[in-house]
Amino acid sequence: MTPPQEEKITELIRKYNDILLISMRLAVAEDFLNLLILNRDDQEFELKDLLNNKEEFTNHIMKQFLKINSSPILEDLRSQEFNSPDFRRNNKTKIHKVK
Repeated sequence: MTPPQEEKITELIRKYNDILLISMRLAVAEDFLNLLILNRDDQEFELKDLLNNKEEFTNHIMKQFLKINSSPILEDLRSQEFNSPDFRRNNKTKIHKVK
């Protein structure tokens, strides 16, 4: 990927960030519900009362998901290629390859 392509993608992600956050929140909550429904080990868990306030339920799922996964996700990002010595951040925190 070229630096202009990376910059354009970053710009578009910022533009659509709110929508992407909502999509991610809904996807995690939906997958969580599907796992509860499909996993027979958790069948004693009562869903009907929780689904009465779906927004609160979805927010709690996402909050717990991020709480559990934020450190591993950040660790994965830290270990990726752009943190190698060949890459440096400029004042605007954009990442550029040093030639």
